Amino acid sequence: MRSLAKDKKLISKSSQLRTLPHSLEAEEAVFGSIFNKPEIYNEVKEYIPNKNVFYSESSQIIWEKITEVVSNKKTVDIVTISSHLTEDQKRKVTGYYLTGLLDATPSPSNAKSYAKVVLDKYLQRKLIETTYQIQDSAYDNLEEFETILKRVKRTTDELTALSPSTELSLDKIVESTLESIETSGNYVKFGYDKLDNLAGGMTKGEITVIAGRPGHGKTTFSVNLVRNFLDQGLRVLMINREMTNIEMMKKLLVLVSGKLSYATVRRNDMDEASYNELIKTQHKIIDNYNGLLTMVDTARDLNASTAAIAKYKPDVVIDDYIQLIKMDGYDQRRFELETVMNEYKWLAKTYQIVPVLISQLNRDIEKRIDPIPKMSDLAESGSIEQVAENVLFVYYDYKVNYENSELGREKTQIVAAKVRYGENRKLMFGFNGDKVSFYDNVLDKDEVIVIQKDEELEDIFKRVKQIGISEIKGGN
Repeated sequence: MRSLAKDKKLISKSSQLRTLPHSLEAEEAVFGSIFNKPEIYNEVKEYIPNKNVFYSESSQIIWEKITEVVSNKKTVDIVTISSHLTEDQKRKVTGYYLTGLLDATPSPSNAKSYAKVVLDKYLQRKLIETTYQIQDSAYDNLEEFETILKRVKRTTDELTALSPSTELSLDKIVESTLESIETSGNYVKFGYDKLDNLAGGMTKGEITVIAGRPGHGKTTFSVNLVRNFLDQGLRVLMINREMTNIEMMKKLLVLVSGKLSYATVRRNDMDEASYNELIKTQHKIIDNYNGLLTMVDTARDLNASTAAIAKYKPDVVIDDYIQLIKMDGYDQRRFELETVMNEYKWLAKTYQIVPVLISQLNRDIEKRIDPIPKMSDLAESGSIEQVAENVLFVYYDYKVNYENSELGREKTQIVAAKVRYGENRKLMFGFNGDKVSFYDNVLDKDEVIVIQKDEELEDIFKRVKQIGISEIKGGN
């Protein structure tokens, strides 16, 4: 029986004997242009991100030396480059070869075109190399399908990023920046005045982390954010790792309704009026949010999350919660989370989205006298603090102190521990767990209502007081 390996039809190992794409003429023309007109280096270098873009080892050595000479602010010419070569390098790049480069250039004014040819050949070589690796992995069943897809996507993103044609010129960047300022197109509002006034919203391409201990309402808070995002007309992808889509939808139904009880919905202990309200809210969600909200509860690892983001192209991604993301090949959880944060940062910039990542806090917080969360309480990884634009802690004092809570059952706090473009502080929110509701129209404990003196008001108060006293006397 023929083996599967013998049936491979695309790129086989034997095909690697073929010469990979390259153009020695274009490489030599690039150097000839620079030696004839040294200032051209600045135009050429955007096409040559590193020496490996050149195919020839001699070309790689020459480019490395030219870059070294330029960085030292010395003149780029054959004599200077030759003097920077080691004895071993001089055997590969002779003075005769360097001199010949001056005559290898048809026209220095076409230097960028020569450099583009060099880059194109390099990209073709990288594509061939990666294609073979992906094909070989697929034939040998070494990776899951989602992992292979992710490698393909990452390769195309990286190769595209190397092309100068993808970079915006300065005037385009300025134009896009002004448009973003005028339309606020680069920001996503929290939908709560207190947070938006504090942070100005979340920046596309940046990560916001919401953290808390179990039972403090971080998932409930994230559902409120989902509702706020949807009401802004934003596309939202919610990746549910801790809860199922069905349980998360129950929370959203209760929140959108404003009348239903989460406890009765979970127990299916509804009367006829509640059931009718449930059906009404169901239609409301379908009518208003269809096409805007996508929920996924089968994303085991980050590859599946990446595939979902690429498929649905959301404005906001809410991942609940990141400690449940499975990462293979890591010995320590800290390195897993570091990779998760860095990958989400890459996704945020690539797709211009806002990832809102839900995170657990360390249990050590429960041993402290002061239970208010701090940055050091972030579970297992300092990279969360480093990468995130905003870090918000959900702290429900009633969960800790019960009846002795100074805030009571119906108030909670959002601790803005890191706000890159704002001020760190604690914010008071109203909270109703059974209604799955966070609301910000409650006073912070440090907010004071100031009533200015008014002579007319004082006169009214005096008259009311006198009337009250007269009535008391008349009653006696």
